[in-house]
Amino acid sequence: MILTLNAEPRNTVKKSDLTNLRAMGKIPAVLYGSKMDSVKISIDKAEFTKQYKKSINEIAFYELSLDGKSYHTLIKDKQIHPVNRNVLHIDFMLVPEESTVEIDMPIKYVGEPVGTKEGGFVDIVQRTVKISCKANEVPEDIELDISELKVGDTRHVRDLPAGTWHVKDAEDVTLVVIHAKAAAAPVVEEATTDEKADQ
Repeated sequence: MILTLNAEPRNTVKKSDLTNLRAMGKIPAVLYGSKMDSVKISIDKAEFTKQYKKSINEIAFYELSLDGKSYHTLIKDKQIHPVNRNVLHIDFMLVPEESTVEIDMPIKYVGEPVGTKEGGFVDIVQRTVKISCKANEVPEDIELDISELKVGDTRHVRDLPAGTWHVKDAEDVTLVVIHAKAAAAPVVEEATTDEKADQ
């Protein structure tokens, strides 16, 4: 997923400058890359929040528009206020589209396993895998069909579909298991006082 954001250069020195910037509805940020000097920027809080919500549980690249130029970036880090959960600062890392990146990719489990109709339940052990691929070939997610799984069946990293990416996790790592539901323990009734007296 590629999202667009407008960025502005900022010239903040003191902590109070950052406080004033945030009071104006801006988020202080920095743009950096291996072939460029770090640049202090700010982005509109409302615009960022709107775009960020679109990328929940997905991998997102941000096209930053700054001084008439476009920068293809990933959010490398962000600082969150511990109480109100507002975003305090963001680090945008420049990612040339032809460069190779390593990212944690969500696994999208699709289908209703046969095992659930047999009384079993789905145990998702791992929801992401680390992949390596070109920045312009990053999939939105990796789908794994689990509709044919029966009670006792498992799927591992080796069962993921092939693509233009390389999975870094070991092939034998378990991703999902279909368990049988545990049998209910028998209920043992406590003897009444009269029954105990007769014993």
